[in-house]
Amino acid sequence: MIEKPTWLKEKGYLHISPSLKIGDEWENYYRLITNEKFVEKYAFYPLIHTNIIDRKYKKADPQKHRTTGRKHCHTLHKKGKPEKSHKMRPLHYASHMDALVYGYYKEILDELYEKKLNENSKLDAAVNAYRKIQISEKDIKGKSTIHFAKEAFDEIKKRGEYDEVCVLTFDLKSFFPSLNHQFLKQKWKWLLDVDELPKDHYNVFKACTKFRYVLLDDLRIRNDRNGRKSGFDESKLAQIRKEKGYKCFFESNEEFRRTISEGKLRVYKNPFYSDEKISVGIPQGLPISALLANLYLYDFDLKIINELVEDRDVYYKRYSDDIVVVCKPNQAEYIEKYIYALIKDSKVKISENKTEKFIFRKVTFSPKHDDKRLACFKIDKKSKKEIETPLLYLGFEFRGYKTVIKSANLSRYYRKIISITKRRCARAKRVLDKNPEAKRAVFINQIKKLYNRPLKINDSERSDKKGLRRKFSKLQKNEKGFYDFAHYSPKDHKKESNYYSYVKRCCTIFKEEHIMNQIRKRKHIVYKCIDKHLNS
Repeated sequence: MIEKPTWLKEKGYLHISPSLKIGDEWENYYRLITNEKFVEKYAFYPLIHTNIIDRKYKKADPQKHRTTGRKHCHTLHKKGKPEKSHKMRPLHYASHMDALVYGYYKEILDELYEKKLNENSKLDAAVNAYRKIQISEKDIKGKSTIHFAKEAFDEIKKRGEYDEVCVLTFDLKSFFPSLNHQFLKQKWKWLLDVDELPKDHYNVFKACTKFRYVLLDDLRIRNDRNGRKSGFDESKLAQIRKEKGYKCFFESNEEFRRTISEGKLRVYKNPFYSDEKISVGIPQGLPISALLANLYLYDFDLKIINELVEDRDVYYKRYSDDIVVVCKPNQAEYIEKYIYALIKDSKVKISENKTEKFIFRKVTFSPKHDDKRLACFKIDKKSKKEIETPLLYLGFEFRGYKTVIKSANLSRYYRKIISITKRRCARAKRVLDKNPEAKRAVFINQIKKLYNRPLKINDSERSDKKGLRRKFSKLQKNEKGFYDFAHYSPKDHKKESNYYSYVKRCCTIFKEEHIMNQIRKRKHIVYKCIDKHLNS
């Protein structure tokens, strides 16, 4: 009997095609998707596109900006135009059936890719992102960014025990949107060991490269008062769930096509182009995207292992588009040029402004006792001067003698606490306006539950009494003939990680208890915010 594969699972998000009821009938879906003839002629739905905005609280550049200090937006010297510091991450996600197809072909390619990596132990250890790497033979749990950061920092400590150490960091520019299609196709064929892609694989390849999409904002409705788009048509969504028994933006394919033909919904084509005006890039968010990104850089990784790691005893790690190299100071110039040339051959670009060089050396910090410790110095690109500043890698700041969580991540955590507390204070004031006899109070436990929610949950999602995300198993018909949600019980859920537990794991893995002190102000911030916004 076939066991249910991990890629064959229901999705919870809304899409332009109906949600699936896999349940006990998963074998039907399995037989369909694993049928090559079916996939050859399968027509993929347009993706849904949205942007994840990551606000950056950056320090002003005196040569570039008029403003000073740290802000979300700085004014440029030229023409006085504002420059926002946020980072836009384009996200495209597939319909439920499409996601299963992508998931199945991801499994096929992933198995072959892992075999290639296992042929070279150093290559296997160098590629970290989007893979499940066991912590140890006894502990089968997968490593996280905490483990990968610690491994890199331990290597620097080991090499810096007696000599100076140089660390180079590189960041690939717009990685997913810049992947060359022909280059990717060649690697896909190489992995399958074929001269031409089989028809089913070619259809999946075309869906990843010549994709179409609709904007999530175009599926929202306009507010009659101000003409702006607000939320989705919740009454329509509820009616579809109730009468049809599935979640979807449209009642049927006919309604979806009619909406497009009437000009109410626009379908866009792949928006990514190279400098030569050639279509490039794959959508970030598909189940197969991460595997394709790793496959794309296989030759790049292998050449660095052979030329730098094997021949020059260099330490190399790549986590998606973040690259770190640990070497001797006299090797740095050659390695930087080598990697720049190699990236150019791979038809992707490096963010040169994010390429940084650090020197780690032992310095005296207590002249009285002649005590020395490993310290980190950043080499300024223009002046070539050394500035004592930490190495930033995978969400951590490493000073040589000390590791802490990146200050920007902590700031985001504290801003979240303040935002939640302000909303609670505003709600308490509204209650007082309606009922002056009500208590002027904000309950700390409610605020704590909100800012200590699981990391993967958005602020807009609600939690149940147990503090768990509310999930649905399936839509079931009730006695009246309509569909209702059947909920999972709390015991079916694993406890999800929140920021507090993340910090505790950092302490355990790095074996540095001082990391917990970085969030010691959270209660003080809550009380101070309540005093300011509730009692003012």
